Amino acid sequence: MTSDPEALRAGGRWLSLAGRLTAPGRRAPVRFGFTTSRRQAPRAVDRNGVRRVLRESARRHLVELDAAAGDRSIDIVLRLKAPLRDRAAQNWQAWKAELRSEVDLLLQQLATRLRAAGR
Repeated sequence: MTSDPEALRAGGRWLSLAGRLTAPGRRAPVRFGFTTSRRQAPRAVDRNGVRRVLRESARRHLVELDAAAGDRSIDIVLRLKAPLRDRAAQNWQAWKAELRSEVDLLLQQLATRLRAAGR
C-alpha cells in the first residue's frame, strides 16, 4: 500500500504494473515504460523479447486506457519481476503467450479501475 492516492499498482506471476495519474486538465497521452533487468533475464535477446511483447500489448490497449483516463494523463511502468527459466527447459512461444495474456489482463484491470474512479 502506498500513501500516494494517485498511484496505481498491480501484479501477476511475471509482471508488476505501476501507474500514476496526473492532475485533471494537464492532458498528455498515456505513456508507457518497460523494464527488464539482467538479473531476471541474463540474455539480451530474452530481455528484448520481453519488451517486444510488452510494447505490443501496450499498443493494443492504448486507446482503451486513454478513454478510461478521461481528462487526466497516466504514466504506466511494466516490469518483469520474476526470473526467466532456462531457455532450454521452456517452450519460448508458450512462455510469450503466457506473458502476453498476463500483461493484457493487467492492462484491462487498470482500464476498469480508471473507469470506476472517473465516475
